[in-house]
Amino acid sequence: MKSNLGNLQKNASYMNSPTARCQCLRSCKEAPEKGSAFCMNHMNYCPRSAPLSGWEPAYEPNRWNDKKEIRLTHNCFSYAMNVIDTKQINNCLKDPSCQTPFHQPGSISGHPKFTNTDPKTCPNMITRLMGDNQTILPSAFELKCPAGTSKFALIVDQDEDYHFLRQDSNGFFSQKSGALPVTNLDALGHEIFDVELANHNYNNRNSKLNYDRSCGYFCVPRNRRLHIKVGGYKKTRRSKKV
Repeated sequence: MKSNLGNLQKNASYMNSPTARCQCLRSCKEAPEKGSAFCMNHMNYCPRSAPLSGWEPAYEPNRWNDKKEIRLTHNCFSYAMNVIDTKQINNCLKDPSCQTPFHQPGSISGHPKFTNTDPKTCPNMITRLMGDNQTILPSAFELKCPAGTSKFALIVDQDEDYHFLRQDSNGFFSQKSGALPVTNLDALGHEIFDVELANHNYNNRNSKLNYDRSCGYFCVPRNRRLHIKVGGYKKTRRSKKV
């Protein structure tokens, strides 16, 4: 299995940057325009892109945010897989507090629940991910996913958390952090063109999370049923506000 694990240190250096930088090219040091992924020089043209397969889901934040029984029971993994689980919704409707465990990678393939001594490294997360759905394929930013699939990205804060983002039909990436609303912005309020060049440092008064490792891009089937299952306890993720 090929991935970009050999570039982790380079990616970590960029993703850990305290300031926003243009996401068009790694070599571009210019600041992006407000809310945009691009600097003024690359606002109208960027020489590279993450090509679409035509199977990307639409960016529909209201579909995930408006009903609490969906927003509170689906996490970044559910969102990246584009799965809305009726069992999760029904469990929330039966419990006013909606303390329902999230879907977790590895639950289908028999991996144990995450613990404080089980670091969420890229090899660990990829093993769990592929164990559940062997039809998921490693990819890269500038590679086009095969027909019937579309792209998502995996990043980690190795000691704390993992996080998935997905590419939408508009070509940009969006995300859902735990029980929080879906958004198409990174930690500094900029659109996400390239996950590895966006900012994912949420280390502030509300959180200690800093997703400073990229585990790569992947292609996930959009034309067949995916296998995902709940695992762990939701309170461990809800406390990590992003």
